[in-house]
Amino acid sequence: MRKLATLLTLVLIIGTFGIMASGCTEKEEALPEEDVDYEIALVTDDGITDGSGHSEVAWNSIIEFGGLNGISHKYYKATEPTEQAFIEIIKTAINSGAKIVIIDNSSMEKAAYKMQKEYPEIDFVLTDAEPYDAETGDIMIAENTAAVAFDSAQAGYLAGYASAKEGYTSLGFIGQSEEREIADFGYGYVKGANRGARETGMYIEMSYRYCDDYSDPEKVKKLAEDMYDNGVQVVFAAGSDIQAPVIAAAEYKEGKVIGSISDQSSKSDAVITSAVYSIDKALKDVLKDYEKGDFPGGEVLAYNAGNDGIGLALRVHGLEQLTQKEYDSICEELAKEGTGLNRDRISSVNDIRAPYITIK
Repeated sequence: MRKLATLLTLVLIIGTFGIMASGCTEKEEALPEEDVDYEIALVTDDGITDGSGHSEVAWNSIIEFGGLNGISHKYYKATEPTEQAFIEIIKTAINSGAKIVIIDNSSMEKAAYKMQKEYPEIDFVLTDAEPYDAETGDIMIAENTAAVAFDSAQAGYLAGYASAKEGYTSLGFIGQSEEREIADFGYGYVKGANRGARETGMYIEMSYRYCDDYSDPEKVKKLAEDMYDNGVQVVFAAGSDIQAPVIAAAEYKEGKVIGSISDQSSKSDAVITSAVYSIDKALKDVLKDYEKGDFPGGEVLAYNAGNDGIGLALRVHGLEQLTQKEYDSICEELAKEGTGLNRDRISSVNDIRAPYITIK
């Protein structure tokens, strides 16, 4: 993938500068990779080869935008998941010519906090994250930084509603961690399932768990297997790092899965749908503003049902009962904030009012 990206970039450079003026017909030789200034940088600690991951969606968006607009671009991966490694890879991107650095991992929030101050001339974009000070916990979005936020509660609501409309009466939720984004997925999932259960006149049992250690795939897989063994029909896997083990458990136990963040349907027939973020749309919006010289620094850019920022992957074989009309209607309600998705007073899943759901 990296070699392909390099070739694409060199092609752009040749296309822009390859034929010299004054009647010269000889093409200029392509510059070596180390001599190219890569203007757009994607920095992450994730891989981009699994076909449906968050970083791959982001990278493909950048490739398309850079290719159409003749802007060089490159992908940078941290050597290890530590703050120092994150800082080093961001500096590498900047030293390689980056004018805009897209940070595609929430674990880089602390590094981003430092880098935005050290490099005020560079534009930074964070997806699903906000830069914060590790010592004080203070969040600061500088004038050279834009934070993209996706409404995971709304995405979870759609997943829960679809589960109930499909007739499933035993649901599972596995959250990668208890951080706010993941907790909102679960909150929305319960509320959406409750809405669907009310409309269909049935009651639902829900097994609701967070991972003790999501970095251990076998532990995650065992947690999902236990749910399926206890009668759960479909598990909503919330978090990019737990998709593979939950899907593996579903295949082994002949259960179903709802993916999250990006479309997981290519990974298995066990995936009936995914609660997705419009990563492609968000990054292209920011890059268009950057190209026009109107970078939205100092802002949190909210993506939700109102601007097609979240949704369900509907072109999947697993949804048979949910109609397009029903889906569009729910999305319209979410866009108008008519579903009561207010997390301010919710401290745990047990505080959620859901009379058609029994949480265990």
